[in-house]
Amino acid sequence: MKRFAISIALVLATAGNGWSQAFPQRPITLVVPYTPGGSSDIMTRIVQEKLSVRLGQPVIIDNRPGATGNVGGAFVASAKPDGYTLLVQSTVIGMFPHVIASMPYDPLKGFAMVGTIAESPTIIAVRAASNLKSMADMVAMAKQKPGGVNIGTGGAGSPAHLVAEQMARLNGFKVTHVAYRGTAPAVTDLLGGTLDAVSVSIGAIQPFLVSGQARAIVIASPARSLLSPDLQTTKDAGFAVMNGGVRFFLGAPAGTPRPVIDRLAKELDAVLQDPGTAAALAKAGFDIVRSTPEQTQAMLQEQYDMWGPIVKELKITFE
Repeated sequence: MKRFAISIALVLATAGNGWSQAFPQRPITLVVPYTPGGSSDIMTRIVQEKLSVRLGQPVIIDNRPGATGNVGGAFVASAKPDGYTLLVQSTVIGMFPHVIASMPYDPLKGFAMVGTIAESPTIIAVRAASNLKSMADMVAMAKQKPGGVNIGTGGAGSPAHLVAEQMARLNGFKVTHVAYRGTAPAVTDLLGGTLDAVSVSIGAIQPFLVSGQARAIVIASPARSLLSPDLQTTKDAGFAVMNGGVRFFLGAPAGTPRPVIDRLAKELDAVLQDPGTAAALAKAGFDIVRSTPEQTQAMLQEQYDMWGPIVKELKITFE
């Protein structure tokens, strides 16, 4: 009986390894739930090519914007759990149940986590020609202007939106939030002069900071970023401490076989350890963050726990 049990265990182990080695047999769709050119899209395209090489199959990006990323999220959550439809999203979707009345899926249970990819802190930025040189300037303008400063973000209920609202609430000034379907159009309107400022991840606006078309005035983080060490935190600027960092993960539909998840996690981690990947992500405004599927799932739960009281205090809800 003992020998029989050992034999069965060996067969199951071999079958599991064969499954992971056999995967994938066809192209993989990688859903980015935001518009092309935004921070998620930029980061994904950096990882895409090397991930495709390691998996031995094309990895095709499918941009599905809308509903603060929930159009694409719902699409992947309802896809066949076979590893061929994946999602790149930020761990802050863990807080979505607090702000969205009717979620089309459960962010905490709808996905099998593969791993995290990178982190990009949230900043407040203005166009180069703006008279706003600091957060103090922005607060002064907000107190003189009806409705306060108009700040664009990549969507209602997004972390960048909550950062803007919380920053205003903690420091006694007003903002008028302008929601876009992704960060790219928000940045476009900023550069065109439609907006006073944007609240976005560094990665979403990095090319324009480098070119001199835009200027960051403060970072919503408790510590300065290695990506922009000279940029003041809100505390450095003499205001309340903020924590608005965004971490991005790779996920599959819940129920995806563990051997498939393990293969994806292994290859993703190998891509993230490649020096070329690190350099490209840093140039685009991202710090690499590596984690196991279990650690990534824990990050989602942390977001749910952290943002709950903040959302309740700000009384932010969306349909």
